[in-house]
Amino acid sequence: MSLPSWFTLRADDSFQLGPRLFPGRIWTASGCFSYGLSGHEMKTSQGGSPYSGLGAVVTKTVTPQPRSGNPMPRLCELPNGAINSIGLENVGLDAFLENVLPRLEELAVPTVVSLAATVPEEFGLMSQRLQEVAAGFKHWHGVEVNLSCPNVAEGGHDFGRDPETVASCVALTRAQLPDRALLVKLTPNVADIASLAAAAGQAGADAVSAINTVVGLDVDLSTGRPVLPRRFGGYSGPGVLPIALAKVDEIVNKAKVPVVGVGGISTAEEAMKFFALGAVAVQVGTAQMRDPFTAADIARQLS
Repeated sequence: MSLPSWFTLRADDSFQLGPRLFPGRIWTASGCFSYGLSGHEMKTSQGGSPYSGLGAVVTKTVTPQPRSGNPMPRLCELPNGAINSIGLENVGLDAFLENVLPRLEELAVPTVVSLAATVPEEFGLMSQRLQEVAAGFKHWHGVEVNLSCPNVAEGGHDFGRDPETVASCVALTRAQLPDRALLVKLTPNVADIASLAAAAGQAGADAVSAINTVVGLDVDLSTGRPVLPRRFGGYSGPGVLPIALAKVDEIVNKAKVPVVGVGGISTAEEAMKFFALGAVAVQVGTAQMRDPFTAADIARQLS
């Protein structure tokens, strides 16, 4: 592809974010590449893999205890994206630390661990356990605190809407992670996202990830009922791109906190729009579920 003259970044160059040097600026978004263990056997005709050129894989969100997730169906594709209500289905922190993170280290996957909890104190405790188990890991770069999942009744939807709560979660996590990057994933379902980003930065976050999914609903006309059993879900994909760009621009200009842009990216051109607004990196989400080579292809094209 032909790059515009203003674009001077190299997506596959390392860059500093907080205390960590990340190997690139194109990441995969949480929940969209599972835990980062799948796809290592896949190769293109040129020998590339879904991990080629990636700066980080943000894992599926991990909670203190295992979660079975919400009732099926959990995902419905739409013309301009998808709506999901996964419910943070995951193996739980103990199994993740025993079986998943060590394997990611063996495979040299640059990893950011996504964490979710229902009270601020749990973020500190989970981060402490992470640090105890993986302090010597070379490829574990940091944590993304998920304060914005719209699919968990006990905390998720409103958990990241209050600047004081955001600051508390960040401060407790930061205290346990002196040498790892700390990011905060923010909800777009608020009137003032910049105040949340500013609170995160003041409490010790190295960056914020913006945005998570937009609350949405779709209807099955054969039944006249919402397509998801829980009615509402998180809408993602191409349809949220303009919303994500607007929120990133707001944070960059008002909060002065580094931003990792996410939302609707499926091409190199769309990733460049986030960089044009000042994002330091981007995450590829829904498109990565459709084609696991998407993020790697974007990294290749931009470099």
